[in-house]
Amino acid sequence: MARRVENKPQIQIQDLDTVSATEAKNRFGDLLHRVVYDHEPVLIERNGRPMAVLVDIDQYLEMKQRARAETKESPFSS
Repeated sequence: MARRVENKPQIQIQDLDTVSATEAKNRFGDLLHRVVYDHEPVLIERNGRPMAVLVDIDQYLEMKQRARAETKESPFSS
């Protein structure tokens, strides 16, 4: 059975603006504005390691819905 391949561009981790956890704490309002109004996800690092991504709620819900749909399509899902 062939897998369906989507041609949507995927966000790559290296494509994200990156801030340290301390910087995110100190500039949270600015980052939140950028994420919500400019729809730019932000990667948050601690000690140089990726820890989290701050995303707009609509982007998050879309990702969650897509993941749920992919799970339902899987022949291994219950």
